[in-house]
Amino acid sequence: MTPPVNEVNHVDLEGDDQGLEDIHIIEDTSPNPPSSQKKRNQATLSSSVPPQKKKVSTKDVLATSVDRMTSSFEDLIRSTTQSLAPKEVWTEIMAIPNLTIEQRIKACAWFIENDKQFLMLKEVPMDMKQSMVLMFILDGSA
Repeated sequence: MTPPVNEVNHVDLEGDDQGLEDIHIIEDTSPNPPSSQKKRNQATLSSSVPPQKKKVSTKDVLATSVDRMTSSFEDLIRSTTQSLAPKEVWTEIMAIPNLTIEQRIKACAWFIENDKQFLMLKEVPMDMKQSMVLMFILDGSA
């Protein structure tokens, strides 16, 4: 059964060269026709239900989270902490003239523990290295 033709919405294509039949356009002014409303409701219900997942206990979730945090923290420590080779520190300190053996040993111990200052010591000109070493080890920082 064809719907009633509304003259305002009727498009007549008889004058078209392609020989198409009359096309009738009917606008449905209702927000949602009942049949499409049912289909939408079914689609919404089926998509809103999450798929079945294996239940995980709270203890498992907490254990997994703690493991991840631990490994992340260990990675951070490894990446930010550069372990200095004692031989490298010893070689650098031994190259500084006019230090006593006690000052050299104390300087090595101090610079092994303070890697950032050791990196700075390596960049300082040789004539300033003795002053820098003495400043750190005689300051009571060791």
